[in-house]
Amino acid sequence: MHIADHCNLNCAYCSHYSPLSKAKFVDIVQYENDFKRLAELGADKITHLRLMGGEPLLNGEIPNIVRIARECFPQCKIQIVTNGTLLLKQSEEFWNACSKYNIGIYISYYPINLDYEAVKALALKHKIKLTYDNGATDRTMAKFELDLEGGQDCYEAFRKCGAANSCANLRKGKIYQCPTSANIDIFNEYFSQNLELSQKDYIDIYEAKCMDEIFEFLCNPAPFCRFCTNGGTVSEWRTSRKEISEWAAQKT
Repeated sequence: MHIADHCNLNCAYCSHYSPLSKAKFVDIVQYENDFKRLAELGADKITHLRLMGGEPLLNGEIPNIVRIARECFPQCKIQIVTNGTLLLKQSEEFWNACSKYNIGIYISYYPINLDYEAVKALALKHKIKLTYDNGATDRTMAKFELDLEGGQDCYEAFRKCGAANSCANLRKGKIYQCPTSANIDIFNEYFSQNLELSQKDYIDIYEAKCMDEIFEFLCNPAPFCRFCTNGGTVSEWRTSRKEISEWAAQKT
């Protein structure tokens, strides 16, 4: 779940469209209501929850955000997924909240200057589990290209999708199969596009009767899959120029 849509690193090809987003934080009332509803549907069936973005550490309400998450999901593994650049600037209140509510910190690797040893020392001091993204050392970034005409085979796109069944996104009371569909409104607004979502592209948690209904939805292709090219490519990491070619497949 995004707690901030925008970012401070602005990577090209970002599948969450964070470089294109205006400064925007999660509505805390919506956030709490959504988590309470998910807990009603089956808190024991959610084993892993990630608070992310964008860059989640831009959100100054994290102490309250993690408290709500832990109260709703007492047994769940909860992590803040961050690029790490703001960790050394966090307040003692932040570190104490993460420690009190048993919140892990997951640092996604990017080829930037980051004092990992200092971060590790802070995490160790507060007894917080710190995880790195496989200790990667390359300068690459995954690039998931969109077919703006929506001409892809949904089943093939879903079958080859790295996000399907591994990166479901909760946004404003609805669960999507991937960050691409969950955040396509950011892409559409910035580039004046109209990659449409239908009611079959998400499941409303307030209409779902049980968690198994949500799992069933996540196990099948959605109509929006037609906008995703099969597979994907690997490109050199760089900051975004906010050009549509960073996200849209080029016509041949």
